[in-house]
Amino acid sequence: MDELLEFKKNAILGKISGQPLCEEYKAALRKCGNDKEMLVRLALMQQCTPYLSHACYESMGLTKEYILNNFGELINGKRTFENVEGVDGYTYQLYVGYDKDFEITADVTSLMWCNGSQIVIKPTKCPTIYVSNKSKVRLVCDGYNTVSVKLFDESELIVEDMDASSEVVVYKYSNKASVELGKFCLKEPKVFNKELRL
Repeated sequence: MDELLEFKKNAILGKISGQPLCEEYKAALRKCGNDKEMLVRLALMQQCTPYLSHACYESMGLTKEYILNNFGELINGKRTFENVEGVDGYTYQLYVGYDKDFEITADVTSLMWCNGSQIVIKPTKCPTIYVSNKSKVRLVCDGYNTVSVKLFDESELIVEDMDASSEVVVYKYSNKASVELGKFCLKEPKVFNKELRL
């Protein structure tokens, strides 16, 4: 069975979260059909990102290879999406299986299966970052930042370099997720344990 079709079936039947999708998201998923851009926009909605991440981690959704082969032109810095959740000027990006260093330029960025990437936050930027599917990322904050990181499953965040004027708040949605400090951190991130609700 096609992986996208299997994901939709698991979502509608409630196999991913233990309960069927609400009517609003069922309708949204059906409306997308096979339109790749609409599907990525839906996946980047902040209420949907944890759901997709969990489905992929539990092998009830799409694999890294499937996403790379079928959505490659829309991810990994090739496309920035705007107004995904009705907020004018708010930007979103999705990175999948990306292992190179890069600068976070979007307001909301989702990282899946990213292993070893160093992500840089330039001064005055205040993004939200989702890290999932056993990703391991190194974070560098250049100052005057307030960064929110949502950390899932067995993913690892290494706060490599953090200016004293930066704030990093990490929400861990799994006791297997980990946060480490690098030797150039001038202050510690705030870390909170949260319950994963899908």
